[in-house]
Amino acid sequence: MNRTCLINLIIGSVLVSLAFAAAGKTEITVENVEYQLGEDSSSTWNSIKLNEKLPTVPALTQHSALSLKFSVKDKATGKPFPVHQAFVALVHAETLQEIIFIAEQDPANAYLAEIDLKKDRDQFNGVSGVYNIRLIIGDFAVPLGINWNLMDVKLTIPKVAAPVVKKSQKITYEKLPEIHHIFREPEARPAQVVSTAFTFICLAPFALLIILWLRVGINFSSENLSIWTIPFFGGLGGIFTIYVVFWIKLNMFQTLNYLSILGVATFFFGNRLLRVISATGKEKKKTE
Repeated sequence: MNRTCLINLIIGSVLVSLAFAAAGKTEITVENVEYQLGEDSSSTWNSIKLNEKLPTVPALTQHSALSLKFSVKDKATGKPFPVHQAFVALVHAETLQEIIFIAEQDPANAYLAEIDLKKDRDQFNGVSGVYNIRLIIGDFAVPLGINWNLMDVKLTIPKVAAPVVKKSQKITYEKLPEIHHIFREPEARPAQVVSTAFTFICLAPFALLIILWLRVGINFSSENLSIWTIPFFGGLGGIFTIYVVFWIKLNMFQTLNYLSILGVATFFFGNRLLRVISATGKEKKKTE
């Protein structure tokens, strides 16, 4: 940023500050305040003076309408003064519920707020009772705004059914009941006699294998070692190891996968070993 731009920025800031300071001394007043109560636009307009309050409390229903018009002027010059905020607020005397309506400015610089309860009754959420009618006027150039309770009205409107809120969308601030987790009880185990009998039944095939080997006269010490002997017995031992691990932590599908691989390899090594034993037996017969 060059020096010229900086000087222009400083001068502009000073001028804006001076303008706001001068505008901040403005005092406003509200004139020609009139209200209309009834069910249509044919009702008469009644005037009320600034900072006074209507002594009576008119009764309104859901079919009624309330209109309020006024002018805002500069107190010093008497000229119309357009403000940034011009609202008519209905404040419930007990619950302090507020319903705000905007006062629109017409071409003649007068403000008009129209409240049609037939159309706007949903904003009251079915809350009947006495409402304070407050005129709220403010502007950044006005040090003191206007918050004037010019009248009270007794409003009677039908109650509105409470909206249905899903359980998942409800916000509960109360203490919820404690959650007690109930775990499933473990299944009853069989008696020790049954478990022992089942263990012996599972070991029976291995015992039967040893008995049959002894009956056919297999003598491991007299057999000739070959390259297929160790892999075959290693695979056979691996199969029994898989059975043991299955009892400890494997499931049926894992066990079948391991057995399919190890069983094929053991079958291959066993077939080769039997060929070697058969060939060795034939050579012995020839030498005899």
